[in-house]
Amino acid sequence: MIADFNKTSEVAAGQQIIIPLIHPNPIGVYSSGYQTVMILCYHKFGPNRSKMVITPGDFDAQMAYLKKHDYRVIPLSSIHSFLKGDTALPRRAVVITIDDGYRSSYDIAYPILRKYNFPATMFVYSDFMGSRDALGRSEMKEMIGSGLVDIQPHSKTHISMGKRLANESDEAYRRRIDEEIRIPGQQIRKGLGLPLHTFAYPYGDTNDFLISQLKNADYSAGVTVNAGGNPAFAYPFKLRRTMIYGDRDMASFVRNLRVFTTEKLK
Repeated sequence: MIADFNKTSEVAAGQQIIIPLIHPNPIGVYSSGYQTVMILCYHKFGPNRSKMVITPGDFDAQMAYLKKHDYRVIPLSSIHSFLKGDTALPRRAVVITIDDGYRSSYDIAYPILRKYNFPATMFVYSDFMGSRDALGRSEMKEMIGSGLVDIQPHSKTHISMGKRLANESDEAYRRRIDEEIRIPGQQIRKGLGLPLHTFAYPYGDTNDFLISQLKNADYSAGVTVNAGGNPAFAYPFKLRRTMIYGDRDMASFVRNLRVFTTEKLK
């Protein structure tokens, strides 16, 4: 915030600066347009580049780009008060999320996040936990203990929750949705000691009933995989996330960083 107000990324000894006590525009809406928060979505990391796998070198280069060009990487939990209009976020705010809970999130992504001191949220689905390619509890606790990593639910089974199964009755669908929300939430809250605030829909699929159940469970938001940024007036339970693919170049990554939407609002 101080850097934004003083239009600088560095402060020299003896320099006079403005320290804002109250932000004059917490929702980031201006006559020329409005601020949008980009939520980036990663999945797996490894040496062989593919659509869903990011190499260590590419991930490091992307994080270096964010650092060099003064993007502010913020925790996902910070967005909730912004969406309520209560708290401003830094300009050029970006959120990093990693889905599913692959072991490579710890082996590859976590050291790079530590290198740049960037926070991230990892969305895990509970049926995957404990498998050979998944994060273990000790790895999750270590990352949480660093203060950089938050872990939130991505359902129980990773099946689409916005669509009914073939011949699934109303009651069976309600029971399934209850389990998909309740079971991973219990494991994260009780097993890892974390508060629950955001649910990641498998495949980005959601509907009004699913959203109502998340609200009943006291979640503050839900995230899709629909690309784009999130202004302060975005609907919290349909937040946009932009998938970062391993078979795209740096120019594609940079094009995803749309942190301001130009509109003539005056």
